[in-house]
Parts: sequence; structure tokens; C-alpha cells
Amino acid sequence: METINFEGQNISEVPSAPKSPRNKRLIWAGIILAVLILAVIGWQYWQYTHSMYYQQMQAVKNLEKMAKESDKYGGKTPEETVALFRDAIKKGDFDLASKYGRPEVKSKLEKIKNDGNINLLIKDLETGKTEEGETGPQFVDLVVIELGKKYTVLSLSKSDGGTWKIVTF
Repeated sequence: METINFEGQNISEVPSAPKSPRNKRLIWAGIILAVLILAVIGWQYWQYTHSMYYQQMQAVKNLEKMAKESDKYGGKTPEETVALFRDAIKKGDFDLASKYGRPEVKSKLEKIKNDGNINLLIKDLETGKTEEGETGPQFVDLVVIELGKKYTVLSLSKSDGGTWKIVTF
């Protein structure tokens, strides 16, 4: 610490200004005000988290999360879903193939196989082209054109989870 020399006096320490009672009261008033503001904010937050609106919002978020988690089967594009569906049929895994659409797909595939038309279906899935459906870009049809006639093999739609699913087959 530096020594300050005032008119011949050596002062090695500068005395601090005495704290007045007014300064102490202002500090305590600030502390109390801050505590009150935090208490009001905490109370408002507690009321918000226990409100019906908040509970409904949380329920919707949970439903969306569950929909995305259960929506594992399907592609990011209609073409990818068709390819996955076709590959499952080629392997003979109709259970997996039905997960790309509705459960009744399995019974339809078994009927097609029993009729001896499974190879024709695989060919149609390979040669078909996807076209936007009549109801907008969230719906797509896989169309096969043979002898100038268009045949819709299957229709897909984008699910809430973001994957494409087979709607009609």
C-alpha cells in the first residue's frame, strides 16, 4: 500500500467514509424489494404450471412425442417408403411390410401371394411413379401405366410423425 503525505503527515491508510444509517436502510430496502419481486415471479410461475392451459399443452406435447416414437416405420419420402415396403415383400416379411401401412395390408399381401401375383406386385412397385394426390402435397399415389391406362397401386400420406405411410393398398 502506498503512503500518502499530507502537509508533512504520513498517512499509510485512507479511512473509509462512515456508513450512515440511511445507506444501510437503502440496502435493506433493495434486498427486501428484490425478494418480493422474486416471490411474485415464483408465485406466478407456480400458478402457470398448475393451470389447465399448461396441463393441456403438456398433454399435447406428450402425444406428439409418442406419435413420433411410434412412427418408426416409414420413409422420409414416399419413394423411400415404397422401396422399404417392396424390400419387405421381396423378403416375404409381411409383418414388416404391414408396419409401413395399416394392419390389413398383411392379409392383402397374403391373398396376393396365394393368388400367385406377388411378383407382379413387386414389378409394379419397382416401375411405378409417385404422383401428387388430388388432395395436396401431403398425399401421394403410386401409379403404374400399362397399355395407356393408369393404375393406382397404393396411396401414401405424410403422418403426424413426419414419415410417409401407406394409406390405401
